[in-house]
Amino acid sequence: MLESQGLLELRPRKGVRILPVSPQDMAEIYDVLTELESFAAKRAAELSLKDAQLGQLARAIDDMECALEANDLEGWANADDRYHRELVRLSGNSRVISIFEMMNDQVRRARKVTLFMRPAPVKSNEDHREVFEAISSGDAKRAASVHRAHRQTAKKMIVDLLKKHSLLSV
Repeated sequence: MLESQGLLELRPRKGVRILPVSPQDMAEIYDVLTELESFAAKRAAELSLKDAQLGQLARAIDDMECALEANDLEGWANADDRYHRELVRLSGNSRVISIFEMMNDQVRRARKVTLFMRPAPVKSNEDHREVFEAISSGDAKRAASVHRAHRQTAKKMIVDLLKKHSLLSV
């Protein structure tokens, strides 16, 4: 399964090789995630979810804000991962969830390398809060639009960092 996802290569009688992810690979991955997650944000808003159903998404945002205040970037990254995973889960689309999981593993690899090179993710937290508010109010168009812009900004930042620091594979 990992081989089909492009994460590793099985080499007969030689073992396994973890495949690198290039800046171009990362750009393509972000393109896919942008569409999947924007759809998920739109769908979640259309479902008119109750506060209790949005609780995990709200907690992830609160945890990101607390981690950022404490200058805990690893804590922030963990909460950010929970946010994106929960956003996709709220769509209720099992295919979207499956494809997201495959792509998100590769994003986590790049984030692990670039986490301490990036500026503080204040804008990211603001975007997450705005998407949450759009979902809560049932504004599907705004939820999708804000999330799309958020992912496009993240893509540019990650790809630029990988190139700037000559991290041609992670």
